Amino acid sequence: MSAGHIIVPLRPGSDGDATHRPTSQTYTQVDPPTLYLEKIGLQWMKSRKEALPGLTYALERLPAGYTMWQRPRVKDPSHVDKYLYGHPNRIYFDSPNRFFPHFKFLMENGGNAIGCPCTVCNAKGGAIPPLRPAYGSNQRNGVSGAATPKVRASSHKGRPKLVTPGMDTSRNDEEGTPDVYRNLIDKLQRLGNVDETITEPMSLDWRAEQEILPRTLKELKENPQWLPRRGDIVLYVRELPPGVEICRITKFNEFKLVDVKSRTYVGHPLWEAGLIGQTPTETTDIDDLVEETKKEKNVSYSGVRVEPIPSPNSADKSLSKRYRYIPVHYTRPFVFWKDFLGSLPEESWHPTIKNALAVMSSFSLMGKHRFRGTWPEAQIYSHGIYIGSETLVVGDTVRLIPKSGISSCTDILTITSIRLKFTNLDVANSNDYDEGRPYNSSVHIFGKAYTSDAHRSSKEWRSFDHPVPNIIRKSDPWCHPLHPPSKEMQVPFSRILGRLFESDAMTLWFPPPSADVTIPPNLSQGLAGLQEARAYSRGNDRRITESFGATWFWGDSRAEALDLRTVNGLEISKFDSERDPKEWRKQIKAAEKMSDQVQTQIQTRKEEVVRGGFVHKGLRGFAA
Repeated sequence: MSAGHIIVPLRPGSDGDATHRPTSQTYTQVDPPTLYLEKIGLQWMKSRKEALPGLTYALERLPAGYTMWQRPRVKDPSHVDKYLYGHPNRIYFDSPNRFFPHFKFLMENGGNAIGCPCTVCNAKGGAIPPLRPAYGSNQRNGVSGAATPKVRASSHKGRPKLVTPGMDTSRNDEEGTPDVYRNLIDKLQRLGNVDETITEPMSLDWRAEQEILPRTLKELKENPQWLPRRGDIVLYVRELPPGVEICRITKFNEFKLVDVKSRTYVGHPLWEAGLIGQTPTETTDIDDLVEETKKEKNVSYSGVRVEPIPSPNSADKSLSKRYRYIPVHYTRPFVFWKDFLGSLPEESWHPTIKNALAVMSSFSLMGKHRFRGTWPEAQIYSHGIYIGSETLVVGDTVRLIPKSGISSCTDILTITSIRLKFTNLDVANSNDYDEGRPYNSSVHIFGKAYTSDAHRSSKEWRSFDHPVPNIIRKSDPWCHPLHPPSKEMQVPFSRILGRLFESDAMTLWFPPPSADVTIPPNLSQGLAGLQEARAYSRGNDRRITESFGATWFWGDSRAEALDLRTVNGLEISKFDSERDPKEWRKQIKAAEKMSDQVQTQIQTRKEEVVRGGFVHKGLRGFAA
């Protein structure tokens, strides 16, 4: 300890919650928390009238359970914002000045915060009052605790807002763009009922997405479900010698490389795991799944672009740059990883395999387009969702993981809607920027359900002209409805096993013992591997393991869910050095005045945003 520097000991007691930490990977812990130790130490000594001139003071440590974190500011990464976490209400302190009244109260009351007058203990519904000029006894005393005051939907008084939620700047995100989702919830609280399309005219990301989305959804609707999609994680091999194919050796239930002419084994496939960034522009048919067919264009047009998956636990993302264009038959759905790798020793796996396994308990929504609600509940409808390795959209038919106690899959679901559901908004934290995701929220998949178990269906349901999913042949006898045609089933997103691939594709990937044998589809194919992958992810993705009680990582985008920095060779989101939302908003406002010059500038930037395949902004992250 240097001369003139005094270490101030703490008094016993603390209300700190050590599990309260940032959930975003952009934060890093500051240890020692010098800023708070020095400022709080000096303020406390002054408040006790024990501070002496010429001396400096610092606390010996923070109260138990409190930690300091920092993150670079989005609009100016050279500036770092610092926060103190640990308050039992799970709201951070944004400055030593805001923390000091709480600290002083703890020190004077043995660590008991009941009656603390600080602004965080007195936050109403999570909204923190502004700091008063000085800490004093005339502040209102309130009772702190986990419960927040109830906010009731009130009748709107005065002139209603004429500005749309997408233009309302009363709530902005961290980049200064109107926070349409928060504004819609506020509108729901005012009016009681809201049902409207989500628009974000002040976001260039959203405008660019609107140009990509319709075309992409149309392609996905027209393409077979076996075709790799942008945003999918796949198994792939970089090279296959001429005349060599990946074949299933039924006798040993393993996959080997086979020279087709000599009918001899030439080794095992060298599997890697990668992200599909671009899909074929040339027509692809079922034969392309397992063999090389004649194409008019080279592989960069007739094949797929795949980028190796980097580790979500490392800042080194250089693997993404080792992309390759390969034919479709070099790939396999990653959901079947255990089937294709089962016979290979783990030490021989390529590093990208475990990198991909580590993100299998991640998900993100795609194309949020409608907000519906009756206070205090609301739903946001999305066009699609990324779950683990797969891209799913409305209209897909998916397999469902069986409920606990049932070992095999029997049910499928044709998706009719994907919804993010908010509940208990009247008792929820209304501060969107303290913990990342406020409110009680959950993601559910709605659709028409069918089963291969006839005993779980009803003769009455089957008596109707019940439509059969397009992916199922009407002649297949195994598909039985699980509910009347007028009803739907809803399941949590975690029950989705993956897309139901066409029977022809499954036969090519997993040929039966005899070509003359016709067997019903194995809906459980890949189930054991998926469950093992999700368990591995929950135990190895630090974004999950370091978040108390978490079992999934919810990314604002596909790129964030996979912890990527680049896609298709372009920087994305906050890693884009040319990203300037403030300038974009200026151009958008000017464009509204029909300036031809500015319109041209915006169109140019749109093309730059979309050409990489993933829209840049975090909330978007749509693979197109």
